[in-house]
Amino acid sequence: MMNQQRPIVYEADIDELIIRNLQRNKIFAKRFVAAGCSIPIEFDGLGVDGQVPHFGVPGTIDIQVRLWLSSRAECGRLLVENKLNSSFTPNQPDRYAASATSLSKSGRPVFSVICAPSEYLEKSQSISPFDARISYEDLASWLDGDDVDVLSQAILKFEMPYEPDPVPAVADFHDGYKELAAAIAPEIIIKPNPNSSNARPEHSRTVYFDAKRCLPNHDFLPTLSFSHQCLDKAAPAPSVKIMFKGWAKYEKLLKKKGAKDLAMSGLYIRRAGRRETGSLGLIHDTKKMDNKRPVNQQTDAVAYGIRAATKLRAWMYANEDVLHRWSTAVKEAEINEN
Repeated sequence: MMNQQRPIVYEADIDELIIRNLQRNKIFAKRFVAAGCSIPIEFDGLGVDGQVPHFGVPGTIDIQVRLWLSSRAECGRLLVENKLNSSFTPNQPDRYAASATSLSKSGRPVFSVICAPSEYLEKSQSISPFDARISYEDLASWLDGDDVDVLSQAILKFEMPYEPDPVPAVADFHDGYKELAAAIAPEIIIKPNPNSSNARPEHSRTVYFDAKRCLPNHDFLPTLSFSHQCLDKAAPAPSVKIMFKGWAKYEKLLKKKGAKDLAMSGLYIRRAGRRETGSLGLIHDTKKMDNKRPVNQQTDAVAYGIRAATKLRAWMYANEDVLHRWSTAVKEAEINEN
């Protein structure tokens, strides 16, 4: 008899498992609440909600547990974040702590809880804002049957997600860049830091702009990205660039088509990534920046790059006809290939 492949377990499956057992398994519920509360709380019943908005801050709470006395007075609350393989979104642990503080009042304390595989809890650098930690191994010890099997599969599946080793000097550089850009080029909108607690690792050498909010939205163009690199080891100079997704294979064609279009502009075309799958960049070279030095110690270089970004953005808005011709040439080349 052939072995049946086990189904893949997702975070949503663990959410459902926790909610179901909190609602139906009194022993599990008492142990879960005891582990999640920083102080002992006596309760007679509970209510459980999934995907509840945070209080006063953006985002949602995976699981909210409301504790009740027989008088129906609420005596406590748990705000639970469940993590399997995903990393925290920016400031996510702090949002849980903020919601817990905002919702707490006399007679009804509120606790923020992180629930994850024990290895996640041991390795993560971002969980200190949570009041309590409950491991998947703890959950499994309070259960039996198929639920234990699901948790075991989740633990086996676990791989620690990327968390940056924060370098404060790099975070300071990015904050300084954003402040200078807002002062001299407010039309250049910088994407939020994707890492929690504004952490920036040593290799965070690229400033990403919000292409959808900075650049024209022509329906004939592919997906665009927009960025400024402090250092580009694959090129003779750092640069500001707009990348046209999937156009790498047409580098030679568009260099020929664009030679006259880009003459005297200071811009040029260069492929990034593999020829068959990569993007094509519209490039403006810039000066080298050090992402571990404050912006006020290299203001000229940083300002030069920000102004290059405004120049590149302005070119995109002023040359819709050129971009349309490039797009048409690409589409014709695709038809000929097929």
